[in-house]
Amino acid sequence: MIKKTLATLMLVSVCSFSTISFAGGALEGHMEILAKNFKTFNKTTNQNDAIKALDNMRAAAVEAQKIKLKGQQDAKAPTSTQLYDQLIAEIDQTKALAQVGKLAQAKEEAKKIAAIRDQGHKLYR
Repeated sequence: MIKKTLATLMLVSVCSFSTISFAGGALEGHMEILAKNFKTFNKTTNQNDAIKALDNMRAAAVEAQKIKLKGQQDAKAPTSTQLYDQLIAEIDQTKALAQVGKLAQAKEEAKKIAAIRDQGHKLYR
């Protein structure tokens, strides 16, 4: 009886740890996609490449938003969901500019994406 209980507790612990590790790994993957495509967006002079990079960034942000983060316990600080909402909205605004051929303005607008990223890293890293 004790062996079965101990084995069950160990199994639950291992499963819990692997779920936490998986979520962290998934988040890291989404952040890498965001960073890579942000860099691509800022370097490109091609409208289609810029739009593709923004689409990839948006998809990664939407997936990352599914992982709830626990940051500093500051009541005034935005939740990770709120930051992802801001990030996605800013990506959409930047994409709208890129789609109408205003790539220089889109790159200027993308500075807000970097500001949101920096705020998120400060609160949740």
